[in-house]
Amino acid sequence: MPTINRQLFTDSPILHVSDVTLSATDDLQAHREKLARIVLDEMYQFVGLFDANGMTLEINQSALDGAGIQLDDIQGKPFWEARWWAVSKETQDFQRDCVLRAGRGEFVQSEVEIYGQAAGEETIIIDFSLLPIKDQNGRIMFLLAEGRNITEKKHAEAEIARKNEELQRLLDKIRHMDELKSDFFANISHELRTPLTLILGPVESILASGANLDELQRRDLGVIQRNAATLLKHVNDLLDLAKLEAGQMTVNYARVDLAHAVRTVAAHFDALAPQRSLSYVITAPDTLEAEVDPEKFDGILLNLLSNAFKFTPAGGRIRCALELSGKDRLLLSVQDSGCGVAPEMRSTIFDRFRRAQGGNTREFGGTGLGLALVKDFVDLHGGTIVTLDAPGGGALFQVEMPLRAPQGAYVRHAEALLAPRESGGVVNFAIEELQRTTLDTPAPPCSADRPQVLVVEDNGEMQRFIAEVLGDEYRVVAAANGAEALERALAEPPDLVVSDLMMPKLGGDRLVDEMRASPTLLHVPVLVLSAKADEALRLKLLSESVQDYVTKPFSPHELRARVRNLVMMKRARDALQKELSSQNEDLAQLTQQLIANKQALQQSLAAQRKSEQLWRAVYEHSAAGIALTEPDGRILAANPAFQKMLGYTAEDLQNRFLAQITPEDDREITRSRIDQLLTGKVDEYYVQRRYEHRDGSIIWANVGVSLIPGSEGGAPMLLQVVEDITERKRAEQALADAQNELACVTRVTAMGELAASIAHEVNQPLAAVVANGHAAQRWLKVETPNEQEVHDAIQRIIRDANRASEVIARIRGFLKRKGPDRTQVHLEEVIGDVISLVQDKARTHGVSLSVRSAAGLPPVMADRVQLQQVVLNLVMNAIDAMSSVSGREPVLEIEADQIGPDTVRVTVRDSGGGLEPQDRLRIFDAFYTTKPEGLGMGLAISSSIVEAHGGRLWATPNDGPGETFQFTLPIGALCGS
Repeated sequence: MPTINRQLFTDSPILHVSDVTLSATDDLQAHREKLARIVLDEMYQFVGLFDANGMTLEINQSALDGAGIQLDDIQGKPFWEARWWAVSKETQDFQRDCVLRAGRGEFVQSEVEIYGQAAGEETIIIDFSLLPIKDQNGRIMFLLAEGRNITEKKHAEAEIARKNEELQRLLDKIRHMDELKSDFFANISHELRTPLTLILGPVESILASGANLDELQRRDLGVIQRNAATLLKHVNDLLDLAKLEAGQMTVNYARVDLAHAVRTVAAHFDALAPQRSLSYVITAPDTLEAEVDPEKFDGILLNLLSNAFKFTPAGGRIRCALELSGKDRLLLSVQDSGCGVAPEMRSTIFDRFRRAQGGNTREFGGTGLGLALVKDFVDLHGGTIVTLDAPGGGALFQVEMPLRAPQGAYVRHAEALLAPRESGGVVNFAIEELQRTTLDTPAPPCSADRPQVLVVEDNGEMQRFIAEVLGDEYRVVAAANGAEALERALAEPPDLVVSDLMMPKLGGDRLVDEMRASPTLLHVPVLVLSAKADEALRLKLLSESVQDYVTKPFSPHELRARVRNLVMMKRARDALQKELSSQNEDLAQLTQQLIANKQALQQSLAAQRKSEQLWRAVYEHSAAGIALTEPDGRILAANPAFQKMLGYTAEDLQNRFLAQITPEDDREITRSRIDQLLTGKVDEYYVQRRYEHRDGSIIWANVGVSLIPGSEGGAPMLLQVVEDITERKRAEQALADAQNELACVTRVTAMGELAASIAHEVNQPLAAVVANGHAAQRWLKVETPNEQEVHDAIQRIIRDANRASEVIARIRGFLKRKGPDRTQVHLEEVIGDVISLVQDKARTHGVSLSVRSAAGLPPVMADRVQLQQVVLNLVMNAIDAMSSVSGREPVLEIEADQIGPDTVRVTVRDSGGGLEPQDRLRIFDAFYTTKPEGLGMGLAISSSIVEAHGGRLWATPNDGPGETFQFTLPIGALCGS
């Protein structure tokens, strides 16, 4: 049975709250009515009670204040004649009709504009409802009115609708830009084939004609040849991908004996199976005639077999089978006993750039295009491909295709599947790649007191290269995977571990986790040496477990310097540890005691207090969530709407604190806001905040919190009114995602405009590669070959090939489709990246570039790619502005400086024609452009990027000719976090 909460009257039998007096002698009904009066007056939304004819009985104080009236002015009078409805006669007539309908028993709800703000001088839009309340005999006695302010929501909906309309208008242009992107990748890939051919050709000639090459030179040339061939394969895959995306890939049908074709291609792997002790079975009928594209069928079969050999351990089994599936379809199956494909990966394994491994563990390299191209080839034939669990473990890939070409397709005749494309090069390359194993890297004789470095690398050639770089100063021990490295490290702890990330059996990140879990390896420094240029992963590893992170390609001199520093620090720490071991043990024991005490305190706090639930009739009918809490967050009462919103029952909430339904990241700021209420710094506050639903999901809400002060020693209470806005936040996130996608599209467009400049940046080092290759040939053909000149030429080939690789890596990073990723960024590096992209375009237009960065300029927390986009947009606009002006020298100045203790500024100044005053006012508006062919989104997106980082972008006229664009960024913590 509910009773009066006697804890309220601990200090005094009488409490005065606003105009309500609570007494310890009140009966339960009177007590509940007074609490309801308190809630009614303190609510910031509209709540009213009328008789069945619409005559006003009660209105809460917040609603009266919003209209600028007193209850005495309207009590006993028709509700529709009050100030709220004086917006128009139609509004009054509508409200009167609503009252009549509610008086007949109908629940009425509508959205309406009323005078409800600034003492009745301003209008708001409310979600208004009238609920008939009946007595025990079913007669309508009262009408309960509620109104929730939804002005902000309606404005947001209108804004979202407008943005959607804008995005819809952009759809055709975006599709066109996507085509430009595909063309761009196709052109870049196509252009790379020529320089790669000019690398492979001279190297092959040197190897064939250089009889006087020593073993080391021949080995290094072989490394160049194999890795250039790897790059050529990836380029070919990208070309196939571009053709597929452009719809230019066709199926050239031929009538072939697929049984013979399968046996021919599969036979290339015969020699590989016994090397790995594999059971390799090919099952096919004597003949099976079908109409397929021989080249694409070759690609399908070769890719599936290569994957099977990659992922099957020694002693395993592989089975390739071809058979009929019904009367008019064939079934090709490739089964292995490897690690299989996880169920959660089966829906994505055929996606482009997806590789079937988790984390940083893999068996072999790749771009993630192989299975994607297989699926595309199967789809072109009108077939299907699936992956299943193989009996006994492993993966089973099944391809089902029609036996006959579609009606009307041209079919040529062929006796059997011809040699694979490019004269067997694809097959030979695949077999050679599968045959590569970790090379033996014998350590040179050295003193036992030298520091020991454990090199963990699955690529044998890279492993040998690192060992040679470090072998003069250290005892180098090599391991081909993380599992082998862990075993060696446990047996003999090294002074340093140099490890790749993506390796078989145990990836580099998991190797580090295992080391940190072992007391003997806890303090062994780790240097990650990886081709994975993932900034987020790099920062995570550096902050948690590793001491250094170097991205391939790297300089041998830099590697030696970094290794030397880490080894020296490790040996110095070991010496200090030996002297301070007892103190460290004492500190460790104290730390454990502190942790135990903290856990005991948390358990004690979690077990405190239980309270009775307070129920009020008004709460049960409110559409908004309402909660009454103590200052420490203990929930005294919560209405059904609040319970439904968070998925709890009244009994669930009775023993809970607000902190328990608040995400952990938000608890401290919520506590701070409540403290401001309790200390009198604010009377009330309205915020958007998050709650945790019972099922673990997050609920977004508009929350109004006000303080109900205590009286005569009574404790104060907090009133919270909650409106669920989760759907609105999802719509806002969808809009933000669309804007991010649009920003990515503009980056692709910019790359299209810079295609010539990029081609120049790539062709320059590749031309140097060709020149050095020919020079090496000439030095080898002379009567007395100059081996030193040949060696120097090869070193220059490696250097310039790396330069071309860096350019391509920067372009891929700039075009990557991802969300914002803010890290520490140096503005001078961002400007330098942009200059490297545009310098050829500037040179073509005769533009002089001047770049200046202030000394000691601090870094900013920002998204590097987004800042590159802003600077690139401003620089390209400046070059375009000067290209149409004659009679004066085009000069582009770019500056970065600090203009305050917490602000940096970037300036882009040109000597072009400048902006007209009316253009300067609108230049940052979406779709507004001064260019004949411009889209009008570049500066609008740049402005939104800068503002999202907490800065500002603006334009000013120069004293002389031209225009200056400037933007600022804050120094320090992330903006908006």
